[in-house]
Amino acid sequence: ILTEAFGAIPGLRVTPEPENVRHAYYKYYAFVRPERLKVGWDRDRIMNAVTAAGAPCFSGSCSEVYLEKAFEGNGLRPAERLPVAKELGETSLMFLVHPTLTENDMKRVAAIVVAVMAEATE
Repeated sequence: ILTEAFGAIPGLRVTPEPENVRHAYYKYYAFVRPERLKVGWDRDRIMNAVTAAGAPCFSGSCSEVYLEKAFEGNGLRPAERLPVAKELGETSLMFLVHPTLTENDMKRVAAIVVAVMAEATE
Protein backbone atom coordinates (compact mmCIF):
# COMPACT_ATOMS: atom_id res chain seq x y z
CA ILE A 1 0.00 0.00 0.00
CA LEU A 2 2.71 2.46 1.02
CA THR A 3 5.09 1.53 -1.79
CA GLU A 4 2.35 1.97 -4.38
CA ALA A 5 1.14 5.29 -2.97
CA PHE A 6 4.56 6.76 -2.24
CA GLY A 7 6.05 5.54 -5.52
CA ALA A 8 3.60 7.77 -7.38
CA ILE A 9 4.81 10.88 -5.53
CA PRO A 10 7.57 12.73 -7.44
CA GLY A 11 9.01 14.14 -4.20
CA LEU A 12 9.61 10.70 -2.66
CA ARG A 13 11.90 7.82 -3.52
CA VAL A 14 10.96 4.29 -2.48
CA THR A 15 12.94 1.07 -2.65
CA PRO A 16 10.57 -1.62 -3.95
CA GLU A 17 11.70 -5.20 -3.67
CA PRO A 18 12.00 -7.48 -6.72
CA GLU A 19 8.95 -9.47 -7.86
CA ASN A 20 10.29 -12.69 -6.34
CA VAL A 21 10.80 -11.16 -2.88
CA ARG A 22 8.29 -10.43 -0.16
CA HIS A 23 9.70 -7.97 2.36
CA ALA A 24 9.23 -8.63 6.08
CA TYR A 25 9.08 -4.96 7.02
CA TYR A 26 9.93 -3.93 10.55
CA LYS A 27 9.72 -0.25 9.64
CA TYR A 28 8.93 1.30 6.29
CA TYR A 29 11.29 3.87 4.78
CA ALA A 30 10.78 6.40 2.02
CA PHE A 31 13.23 9.11 1.08
CA VAL A 32 12.54 12.76 0.31
CA ARG A 33 13.86 14.13 -2.96
CA PRO A 34 14.88 17.65 -1.86
CA GLU A 35 15.22 18.88 -5.44
CA ARG A 36 11.48 18.28 -5.94
CA LEU A 37 10.36 20.32 -2.91
CA LYS A 38 8.97 23.83 -2.85
CA VAL A 39 11.07 26.50 -1.18
CA GLY A 40 10.68 26.28 2.58
CA TRP A 41 10.00 22.54 2.65
CA ASP A 42 12.44 19.90 3.86
CA ARG A 43 12.29 16.43 5.38
CA ASP A 44 11.62 17.74 8.89
CA ARG A 45 8.75 19.97 7.81
CA ILE A 46 7.19 17.06 5.91
CA MET A 47 7.65 14.75 8.89
CA ASN A 48 6.04 17.27 11.24
CA ALA A 49 3.12 17.93 8.86
CA VAL A 50 2.41 14.21 8.43
CA THR A 51 2.53 13.67 12.20
CA ALA A 52 0.30 16.70 12.84
CA ALA A 53 -2.23 15.27 10.36
CA GLY A 54 -2.44 12.09 12.43
CA ALA A 55 0.05 9.65 10.90
CA PRO A 56 3.12 8.79 12.98
CA CYS A 57 6.20 9.70 10.96
CA PHE A 58 9.81 9.66 12.08
CA SER A 59 13.27 10.40 10.73
CA GLY A 60 14.37 6.80 11.15
CA SER A 61 17.57 5.21 12.29
CA CYS A 62 20.97 6.78 12.80
CA SER A 63 22.50 6.72 9.34
CA GLU A 64 25.83 8.04 10.58
CA VAL A 65 26.33 5.92 13.67
CA TYR A 66 30.07 6.46 13.28
CA LEU A 67 29.55 10.02 14.60
CA GLU A 68 28.62 8.63 18.03
CA LYS A 69 31.11 9.07 20.88
CA ALA A 70 31.82 5.32 20.95
CA PHE A 71 33.66 5.71 17.64
CA GLU A 72 36.02 8.48 18.83
CA GLY A 73 39.72 7.77 19.02
CA ASN A 74 39.60 4.08 18.14
CA GLY A 75 40.33 4.24 14.42
CA LEU A 76 36.82 3.14 13.47
CA ARG A 77 35.46 6.56 12.45
CA PRO A 78 36.01 7.55 8.81
CA ALA A 79 38.23 10.58 8.23
CA GLU A 80 35.33 12.36 6.50
CA ARG A 81 31.57 11.98 6.72
CA LEU A 82 30.25 9.42 4.28
CA PRO A 83 28.16 11.35 1.74
CA VAL A 84 25.54 8.67 1.06
CA ALA A 85 25.02 7.99 4.77
CA LYS A 86 24.68 11.73 5.37
CA GLU A 87 22.13 12.06 2.55
CA LEU A 88 20.08 9.12 3.82
CA GLY A 89 20.05 10.64 7.29
CA GLU A 90 18.81 13.96 5.94
CA THR A 91 16.12 12.56 3.64
CA SER A 92 14.68 9.46 5.32
CA LEU A 93 11.10 9.20 6.52
CA MET A 94 10.16 6.20 8.63
CA PHE A 95 6.65 4.84 9.07
CA LEU A 96 5.31 2.22 11.44
CA VAL A 97 4.20 -1.07 9.88
CA HIS A 98 3.74 -3.36 12.89
CA PRO A 99 1.25 -6.26 12.84
CA THR A 100 -1.48 -4.46 14.81
CA LEU A 101 -1.97 -1.91 12.03
CA THR A 102 -4.78 -2.70 9.61
CA GLU A 103 -4.99 -2.23 5.87
CA ASN A 104 -7.24 0.77 6.53
CA ASP A 105 -4.59 2.23 8.84
CA MET A 106 -2.03 1.95 6.04
CA LYS A 107 -4.42 3.53 3.53
CA ARG A 108 -5.00 6.42 5.94
CA VAL A 109 -1.24 6.95 6.36
CA ALA A 110 -0.80 6.85 2.59
CA ALA A 111 -3.58 9.41 2.06
CA ILE A 112 -2.06 11.77 4.63
CA VAL A 113 1.40 11.54 3.06
CA VAL A 114 -0.04 12.06 -0.43
CA ALA A 115 -1.84 15.21 0.78
CA VAL A 116 1.22 16.62 2.56
CA MET A 117 3.50 15.90 -0.37
CA ALA A 118 1.05 17.57 -2.77
CA GLU A 119 1.50 20.71 -0.70
CA ALA A 120 5.28 20.28 -0.37
CA THR A 121 6.22 19.52 -3.97
CA GLU A 122 6.31 21.59 -7.12
